[in-house]
Amino acid sequence: MSRTRMSSRGTALVAAVLTAALVALAASQALARSEAKPSAGVQKTVLPNGLTVLVKPSEANEIVSVQLVLGMGSKFESDSEAGISRLVQQSLLKGTGTRTAEQIAEEVESVGGRINSGSTKEVGLVSFTCTKEALPKVQEVFFDVILNPAFPEEEVEKERSLILQNIKQRKDQLLGSTLDLAQEVFYGKHPFHKPAEGYEETVSGFAGDEVRRAYEKFYVPRNMVLCAVGNLDTKKFVKDVVERFKDFRAGAAKPEPAPGLEAFSLPESRQELKQKKSASAWIVIAFPAPGMLQEDYFPARVLDSILGGSMHSRLFSELRDKQGLGYQVGTLYAGYSRDAFMGTFIGTRPDQYEAARDGILAEVEKVRAEEVTDEELRDTKTYLRGSYIIGLESNESQSYNFAYYECLGLGYDFADRFLEGIQAVEKVDMLRVAKEGFGVYGLASTLPEAAAEESEATE
Repeated sequence: MSRTRMSSRGTALVAAVLTAALVALAASQALARSEAKPSAGVQKTVLPNGLTVLVKPSEANEIVSVQLVLGMGSKFESDSEAGISRLVQQSLLKGTGTRTAEQIAEEVESVGGRINSGSTKEVGLVSFTCTKEALPKVQEVFFDVILNPAFPEEEVEKERSLILQNIKQRKDQLLGSTLDLAQEVFYGKHPFHKPAEGYEETVSGFAGDEVRRAYEKFYVPRNMVLCAVGNLDTKKFVKDVVERFKDFRAGAAKPEPAPGLEAFSLPESRQELKQKKSASAWIVIAFPAPGMLQEDYFPARVLDSILGGSMHSRLFSELRDKQGLGYQVGTLYAGYSRDAFMGTFIGTRPDQYEAARDGILAEVEKVRAEEVTDEELRDTKTYLRGSYIIGLESNESQSYNFAYYECLGLGYDFADRFLEGIQAVEKVDMLRVAKEGFGVYGLASTLPEAAAEESEATE
């Protein structure tokens, strides 16, 4: 009997083929399952105090994920309050009336669970994931954190220091800091101009009583959506929530957004350039785009993906592969409820700055002048649908998305409408969106000091 030995190169090739096949299989299976709508089985209950509770049972595994999502962040902060939501959320798990930060972590981790909190420009969240067996214990800690936070002064100070450190570090990140500058330029006085972490001058001045007041402002039942997905007794869970939250701030008013949130408009293009010690140049160009609550959101999302959503996108193929103008290029879609933006970005050599900037603007002008191809539309729809469905595979992602959509006013079933909306997009829709919205922009650039001086001289 003869034996053959496969080379390491052959083994790697077989592994790569198998990996690709498994990925393709997972995508096809996910697309097939999309016929059963993602939100199928979700049950909604609104408590007398205004708290919305969503539950979706699933016996696919032993995991339970619970998320509380509430309106908070830059959208609800004045400029002098920038970052207070982030400080509240990072301090939330640092102690209650009966548990220290160490006890909170130990009780959850001892049963294999995890608990987290965070915030964006529009929402805050508190979440936990655990097994069905551990649910009663972790759930009790979770409720305690939400209902009885202590905000110990020394812990709040630690979190303030961490946020300040993160703010300083982000200033040193070329793409991140350029993106922040682009939003300042783009939004002007609109609340979304502020970074979610706030500014050094605002965060450093927050006192402990301000953190407590911010918690009381945002943690209002009418402003909160609680969602549980997984292997749990949904009736018992809802009963437990009713019992624990029935006396929680029933008469408190829902927080109002900060001034300046009225209909956003960008009448003309504007730009700002900053200098930094670096070997590369970075450009972010933000174009007005509809948010999830606004008309034409779906055509804009498809258009964003065609321009820069993958390695086969126009910006990547044209500017990176063909012209060699950038080593990192693409787009990002700010998924706000309203007044969003599509941001194009590129990292390039300083001597290629003008060519890279003009290259982005030229590609955007092309989608304003003519329809995309049938192949681009078909392939992009498949990509968006597949990645979205796969992204909703876990209990954790489902619980967050259902709660997030409900909190924004979209309804938890937006997960279904997203798939339907993407599928319904036509080429003429994208051409209209591009013509109406992409004629003006906010541009931010980061250049090495010498290159910045030369660029300013040629503007």
